[in-house]
Amino acid sequence: MKKSLLLTGALLIVVLLSVMYGTTFLSLGDLQQILLGKASASQSLIFWNFRLPRTLIALIGGCGLAYSGFLLQGTTRNDLADGSILGINSGAGFLVLLYLGFFAQGSVLVLPILAIFGGILAAVIVFGLAFQQKQRLSMEKLLLAGIAVNAGFSALTLLVTIRISKDSYSFVTSWLAGSIWGTSWTSVSLLFPLIACFGLLAYRRVPLLPLLGLGEERAISLGIRITHERMLLLGLAATMAASCVAFTGNLGFIGLLAPHISKAWLKKESRQSFLVSGGIGSLLVLGADILGRLLLPSGEVPAGIVIAIIGAPYFLYLLIKAK
Repeated sequence: MKKSLLLTGALLIVVLLSVMYGTTFLSLGDLQQILLGKASASQSLIFWNFRLPRTLIALIGGCGLAYSGFLLQGTTRNDLADGSILGINSGAGFLVLLYLGFFAQGSVLVLPILAIFGGILAAVIVFGLAFQQKQRLSMEKLLLAGIAVNAGFSALTLLVTIRISKDSYSFVTSWLAGSIWGTSWTSVSLLFPLIACFGLLAYRRVPLLPLLGLGEERAISLGIRITHERMLLLGLAATMAASCVAFTGNLGFIGLLAPHISKAWLKKESRQSFLVSGGIGSLLVLGADILGRLLLPSGEVPAGIVIAIIGAPYFLYLLIKAK
């Protein structure tokens, strides 16, 4: 209970900092006037149209990426599994950028559909290559296939950036760096129900995750349709990661860091640690977004770069530790 209250308090603090800090600083007094409807038109515009949607997208996106990483690690029983490492984020991002680069005037409603399709396509390729008949997933093949698929989609993405117009280039490079770009209420209204619905489905199946590590025969003897459940969990993980990438940009390592912090903090793999990992993911993304605004006197550093500075060394540490 105390840990949940601590996490909730930390989230409230970063939410407050997120709506305060930016090119135009909004004090606590300004926020009070905005909520009372007595602030200037420019302050109200900044808060309602830019700061608050951006904050919500960071919270929802971080939560969804953390949930995805939790499911991937639990289903594969591999502590290194993450949407960004296994190519899911790259697959989703490739189709999104392909659409944004050549159909800039298209509908934002298409983005999550394309992202989900690209993410699931990448997941099918990776897990298809890593699956060994009559055995569990090969962990060595899983990482190698993920690296290969990630590299392939990244190369295609770079090819797209070369071919797009100059007007779209700056946006695309910003997106690739992991900027929180979906700062609109339309984006919030699209992403929130997706993560809420798929997160609820995943929450109900979290108790199955430890059972998947018992082996095929023992799991089947317990009445678990192991292939069906594994494919369902992997599909949920890929869908959530891809949906978030469509609106937050290419944020890596959240699905790796958040579940690890949650399980180390609570000392167990459970529904509670699943929920806590979502809160930690939100905290990491929003904290990185705030820090990126403060690092430079003018402009900002994309949240994805800030997260990668932390996540990349941690991934190498896990890789060495796992042997």
